[in-house]
Amino acid sequence: MAPIRLALYLVPIAILAAGQKASAQSTEPKWDVQGYAGIAVTNDQVNGSGSLPTTGTILQGMMSASTLYFGDGARLFNQNQSVVLGGQTGSTIVPLDPILVSSAIRRERGASFGLRLERRLNRRLAIEVAGDCSVDHLAFTPVALTGLEATRGSFTTALERALAISPVTAAVTSITTVNDHQTAVQLFTTGTLVVTLKDTGRMIPYVAGGGGVVFNGGNTPSATLVGNYQLGSPAQLLGTDTVAWRYAENARAEVISAGAGFKYLMTPKWGIRIDGRTHFYKNSTANLVDVTPKLAAESTGQPFPLVNSGSLQFFTTAPLNGAPVVGATTFNGSGVQAHLVLSVGFFRRF
Repeated sequence: MAPIRLALYLVPIAILAAGQKASAQSTEPKWDVQGYAGIAVTNDQVNGSGSLPTTGTILQGMMSASTLYFGDGARLFNQNQSVVLGGQTGSTIVPLDPILVSSAIRRERGASFGLRLERRLNRRLAIEVAGDCSVDHLAFTPVALTGLEATRGSFTTALERALAISPVTAAVTSITTVNDHQTAVQLFTTGTLVVTLKDTGRMIPYVAGGGGVVFNGGNTPSATLVGNYQLGSPAQLLGTDTVAWRYAENARAEVISAGAGFKYLMTPKWGIRIDGRTHFYKNSTANLVDVTPKLAAESTGQPFPLVNSGSLQFFTTAPLNGAPVVGATTFNGSGVQAHLVLSVGFFRRF
């Protein structure tokens, strides 16, 4: 709560200072207002911890799975295929596990713009309130995209191998839908103490420090894997394995702000300001996963096909007969994010 308290303390100080009578001996402007634009760069924090929900088990010697794409479901499937097929190439699924339990999203460089209002307290000190809006994109890391494709492709190959022993026709598909490079918005509202390092001449350097709040908005990346198998005709067994993976972060967080820059006076009232400001806030990123298994059967009276391969069975009640998973958190970020804004703008004194 310290950054918010600091910001709340700074704003009343500015208001009280503004209400004081100006010295009769001084005619210098007390207020600065600035509009600016620049670039924003976030040093993405990759630290954190993760775990996977239960997605499979062995019941009465047979495999029961919520999904074959990751976790226990993929592990049990791969163990069975290694025994049955002797570890043949293409017989196992590359699980999503490594990317689900790690930081898989990066914040790309974006644009920043905002307003600052400053009130001088004396020749060296000033108080500033600011609203800074950064617009950038959230995107999957190359490692995450590579992992998604590896899992998608291996699912098809591995299930085709598993169903190759079936006396009836079988078809397998695996499709990935990725919503990448999503527009994201961060609004930083801060109160800052500005210390002027030199108060004479046209160029005035300064340092600044304070705190406030960041509000996170916009869209977030997501990915969905849908695997289907169809076994037999006209009596058919149908299975659908759906995994939806999405990114999330807290709607707001406390911020500590620090920076430096300089003002250049073109006239006694107008000038240019160049500023570098870093906002530090807690990393609250998370990976969330939904799993939806589905079995279906269609027949006009013929018996349904049955395929047994070790502990793996394809029938009306297997293998995708596990419980759905809703909103499971597989990764929680930790540490501190650093958001750097480099800006240039015009200010006016009054």
